[in-house]
Amino acid sequence: MKKYLYRLETGNMLVFSTVITVFLVTVLAFFGLCYVRLLGSNQEQRSAIEAASLSAARDLSTLAVDTDDCGWISLSDSAPTGDATAAGDNYNVPVRGINSILATNRLDLIIANELNDANLKEIIKFDLTKIKAAQKTLAAELEKSIQPGYTAKNTQGNPIDIYGNAEKAYKENQIRMSGSSSYVKDSLKLYLGSLTNGGPTNTPLPNPSSKAFVANEYQQNDFYKSYVNISFDNQDFVFAGIGNAIQLVDPKQWVFEVPGLPYQLRTIVKAEADQHLNSVENPNGYNLHAVACAQPANVVDPKPTPGALTFSFPDGIPPEIRIPNDMMTNSQLNTGDNCSFSSSKDGDYPIGKPVTHISDLSWPYPSLDQSSGNVFRQALADWWRRAGAKLNISSAVAMITNSDYKFVAPAPANVDWKTEAIPGDKTIYNLGPIPHGSIHIYRVDSGSGKISYQSQGLTPINYSVAGENQLYSENIDAIKSKIDNQIVGPFTFPNTGSPFNKVTLLNKFDVYIRDQVYQPGCKFGGRHAGEPMDFLKVVILPTDLGGHGFGARPVVKPKSTGLPPAVTNQSDFAETAGFPDTFYNCYSVGSSGKTIRPTYRKNGMAVDIRFRRQVDTGTLSSLLGFAIGYVGEKYGNDVPAILVSPSTSGNSGDHNDDSNNGN
Repeated sequence: MKKYLYRLETGNMLVFSTVITVFLVTVLAFFGLCYVRLLGSNQEQRSAIEAASLSAARDLSTLAVDTDDCGWISLSDSAPTGDATAAGDNYNVPVRGINSILATNRLDLIIANELNDANLKEIIKFDLTKIKAAQKTLAAELEKSIQPGYTAKNTQGNPIDIYGNAEKAYKENQIRMSGSSSYVKDSLKLYLGSLTNGGPTNTPLPNPSSKAFVANEYQQNDFYKSYVNISFDNQDFVFAGIGNAIQLVDPKQWVFEVPGLPYQLRTIVKAEADQHLNSVENPNGYNLHAVACAQPANVVDPKPTPGALTFSFPDGIPPEIRIPNDMMTNSQLNTGDNCSFSSSKDGDYPIGKPVTHISDLSWPYPSLDQSSGNVFRQALADWWRRAGAKLNISSAVAMITNSDYKFVAPAPANVDWKTEAIPGDKTIYNLGPIPHGSIHIYRVDSGSGKISYQSQGLTPINYSVAGENQLYSENIDAIKSKIDNQIVGPFTFPNTGSPFNKVTLLNKFDVYIRDQVYQPGCKFGGRHAGEPMDFLKVVILPTDLGGHGFGARPVVKPKSTGLPPAVTNQSDFAETAGFPDTFYNCYSVGSSGKTIRPTYRKNGMAVDIRFRRQVDTGTLSSLLGFAIGYVGEKYGNDVPAILVSPSTSGNSGDHNDDSNNGN
């Protein structure tokens, strides 16, 4: 009996243990299943919120705004392919990324500091104030663009619903594994902020890096870091969080603003959303909250041909101006308010006159003289800005100061002045030797950022328009030259009807500056938005120098009678010579389809500094209607082009004859 009872008790215990074990296994399995579902829910919601943040960052990278002073800007550079950026001439305008703009200004300030030029630094620092104002405009648009119901626009003019796209991306990736769930309506929130400790951008440091003036902790892999103040010469530079590719960033690094910075552009997108999950074990269900952050990207525009800076000497080179630096050191050009500061209004002057006219601009620098030297500094800074952050510092400094970039004197020094005495005269008269004209061309290489030099021949009748709303300046009697042993005349003109028909070259030069890239943008940049002008002589490819389209100037005789074009009036537009509008070097016009401007792929004229030697018309003044003029048409051989390709150091060059002969 005892043995039977023992077995009964043992059996009961075994059953009880089995039941307990099954119960525990069931509980653990249920818990495990819930845990796995919870993990899956979290992972899937994380994927959904990450998709939302990446979508917003992607859309933000395509948004662009046209600002007052900097033209079209965005978080990313963009080649001129967006129809929304089309200028009045139907050519699309490039979009500049805000980090690229800041890096360019900082680079230009370093170059000015290397040149030890206080006036140039002041001009560049003033440009920084415009950049900061443009950045505020961009920041306001970015903030509005992430709000529900707001429609922004990209460079193509297409609407962008950043919030709607982010919400759609979330819903398409929302929780499925865990069973019944739903997005909590309107729970998605988008915020813009910054990153503590910054992060890498794809904005390159200045080249060479030895002149970058960037501490190691403020750079990474030769690129600037974001959200740190990388100041230079008492100016603050804070780069925004924009990388090489759209990417997720650690939400723990996200802050609304980094404390202590003088300014910052918030670009890091934080997305938050709630997902409601139904649960057997919880009749009311529960919400899962998730957060993700993403950084926008910048696609760098290579700027293949930023445009050329030229010095034109159609009447010979004055000995006072032998190198670009003389524009900033010659006392005659840098003393007092000696020049105009103006712009062409209602079109490109002189095309379309009298409606198109030259109008004075307000001088923006109260502490600086309104001198040709300072106008040149402005134009030089505008040309540097076109090159962007790739401009080589050493090469830019050498171009201004180094003798390897000096103006190569044309050979031979003189040519015969062969001209008609009267328009339409079949006889070409040889009036004797006259100084050879030349143009000196500086271009920025698209790869290395170094500056090359080339010279070509130039005849006096090679007039260019002043672009609408761009900078035009003239300085009469700018250089009273100490020309020695140069022919001055007199030159005797036959068949003029005057017994004393002689003209004489004076030792005075007038200076004209055309800065076609002074005012960027479609708002205030005129019909060409501050882009370079088509100009055959500055195209870099030798095959392009033959004259096939691209700004080629047709040979057109003037409509007036009398002595011109052998002698023209004292204006660098020769308005009284009777040239038709089609005569001038000018801008091409795009089709209605809005295409890429020719000067994006081939160099155009960005800046031209032109010296004209005065001519005393003597007794011909009554016939001509003016006492002082310029040499007009002259036939004769022009100078073969000479190309200088600076060495790696940017301090020397090789002079090579070019087979092209310019006109």
